Amino acid sequence: MIRLYTFPDCLPGIPYTRIPIQNPSQGPKGKIPFIEDNGVVLGDTTHILEYLHRAYGLDLDLHLSALEKAQSHALQRLLEERLYWVIVYSRWMDVANQGFARTVLFKDVPWPIRGLITRMATKTVRQALHHQGLGRHTGDEIYQMGLSDINAVRAVLDDKPFLFGDRPSVADATAFGMLINIAGPDVPSPLRDLVHDTPSLITYLERMHLLYAQQSRETRQQAA
Repeated sequence: MIRLYTFPDCLPGIPYTRIPIQNPSQGPKGKIPFIEDNGVVLGDTTHILEYLHRAYGLDLDLHLSALEKAQSHALQRLLEERLYWVIVYSRWMDVANQGFARTVLFKDVPWPIRGLITRMATKTVRQALHHQGLGRHTGDEIYQMGLSDINAVRAVLDDKPFLFGDRPSVADATAFGMLINIAGPDVPSPLRDLVHDTPSLITYLERMHLLYAQQSRETRQQAA
């Protein structure tokens, strides 16, 4: 049985046990999600999907053409390597959201040390943003990059049910993960405004959420 370590509230068609954790440093790459399967521990979504393809034959991109797979790859890299960091900036560096880490991310940390932990984590995030490169820009410039990334997703989606047609692919899982983290939490930013002001993206998120819920029920039933 695969053990999926992820944030507290998927693997479509494959039985798994979900283990909610809040500390990403517990993962082999210092990130969440990661999986454990028959002694194999893997972090990073790309490596997880490659393993599931080899071990279980799972291929969410089977229906894509060679060109669509290339486009999907480029879109995923855009979202994971830039929009992700814009989201990080909005949660940690934007002065409008200074209380987010303390009141949400570290709400279970005892109050006497919560402030210290928050300051240390904020310093680490600031350094990571600087080393990544995004943190060298102004806030307006950073948000403009993120808005461009969201508009790229909107353009690819157009009026289709999913990014590459009538069936979801890995790119949809990546896009959903990013967009729901922008639209869902009460963290004000130009990113959140754009998503909420775009009906096609809101409908897309609702469609993906229903699909995720359905697949989660099916995998739990298979595991029972």
